[in-house]
Amino acid sequence: MHDKTSRKKPSLVRHTRDSVTQELAAWTGLVKGEWKWILTLISGLVVLIAFTRPLPPKEVYLAVGEQGSVFALLGEKFIPYFAQEGIELHLINTKGSASSLAELADKNLKANAALMVGGVVAKGKFPNLLSLGSIEHTPLWLFYRGSVFQGKGLFAYFSSKRIALGVEGSAEEIMINKLLALSGIVPDYRENFLRINNQEAAQKLIGGEIDALCIMDGIDGPTIQRLLSQKDIHIANFAYAPAYVKKLPFLNTVVIPMGSLDLKDNRPEQDIQMLASTVTLLVEDDMHPVIQQIFLLAANKIGNEVDQFFANPEFFPAYIDHAVALSPVAKRFYETGPPPFIDSLPLWFVNYVDRIWFLLVGTVAVIYPLFRLFPSYRLIRSSILISDAYTEIQAIDQKAAQAQTNEELQELINELNALDAQSRESSISSVEMNRLYSMKSALNLIRLQIINRKKERTP
Repeated sequence: MHDKTSRKKPSLVRHTRDSVTQELAAWTGLVKGEWKWILTLISGLVVLIAFTRPLPPKEVYLAVGEQGSVFALLGEKFIPYFAQEGIELHLINTKGSASSLAELADKNLKANAALMVGGVVAKGKFPNLLSLGSIEHTPLWLFYRGSVFQGKGLFAYFSSKRIALGVEGSAEEIMINKLLALSGIVPDYRENFLRINNQEAAQKLIGGEIDALCIMDGIDGPTIQRLLSQKDIHIANFAYAPAYVKKLPFLNTVVIPMGSLDLKDNRPEQDIQMLASTVTLLVEDDMHPVIQQIFLLAANKIGNEVDQFFANPEFFPAYIDHAVALSPVAKRFYETGPPPFIDSLPLWFVNYVDRIWFLLVGTVAVIYPLFRLFPSYRLIRSSILISDAYTEIQAIDQKAAQAQTNEELQELINELNALDAQSRESSISSVEMNRLYSMKSALNLIRLQIINRKKERTP
């Protein structure tokens, strides 16, 4: 007699193991049977990933103008933020904003981004570039020697002096030319208008070789700090600054308050009104969204620094110069702020999900109802196998009713034998065992009926 104690006791571990084994067997069967569709799906995913570029490049090149300028100093501030994401930011020194623009606009050169003075770019001239906004003010400084100028015709007075306007194509030269044109002064062909770089011009002004110089740079720039330290060199007050801003909307007015440079010596002795543009960050229109996000996040933190002289914290970054279209990434950043979870997840992953969330939502909307209908694939696969077997048994039964010879009947018996063997080799979920053996009973019944018919026809 069979020993009842030898029967297996219920075991959660064994049940879990068997369920996992059956599930894996079902998925293996799916791969073997539907490999063409699976390969198509994988190919589509690969194309989607390649098209949406989840991972950013490992190197970025930023044109920053003259060495030692505010642009170069700003560029250095961006480097640690890129390093945190495993990306190396290279700074490219140029002759000025116009040179940086040319470097960026030429696809054959390395620069992918550039810091430049707002107002240098003509509106609509560079459709292949995008703006990430402005980062800080860049004042137009007019330093001069001699007695303090008290009049209002500033440009008329200095147009007869030996004055340095920056190298050809620099932000200083472009800006001064626009301001002089508004004052009815044509700077071309004047020998007293010198086109030399800022460092050389500063040295000549300190040495008394020239009377004045124009420079667009931040107050923290080494050249500006050197000139501010010279007590015999003055800063020009732009009395008509608001009027120029009306004519050139990319400009604004900034003020050096009385005594703000040196309270002990009361420098300056009165408020000095100045014209200012902004440091604008331009990028290639195909720049990776993650790189744009890093620039924006860094610019946001730099803009919140409390030691800015000409701007209140949290004013920058801002979209001020509209000559270049705002990047869609920057537009969303300004409207909704930084993406969520950037402090706890890799930026590339957060950015990628942020870009394709609509695809994820659509996919979940389709898959979730199916998931609720089919809690495990092994159950639906087992159900399909058994249902298909029932359909084949029914078809064989119908053929048997129309068979006229023993050969036809034997062929049907062979089909049933093959179907029976296939059912033994298939991985069927334990939940579907009742239906499996009901199907095998139906198969055996039809097979027995055909065998009996065959015997009846045998002489």
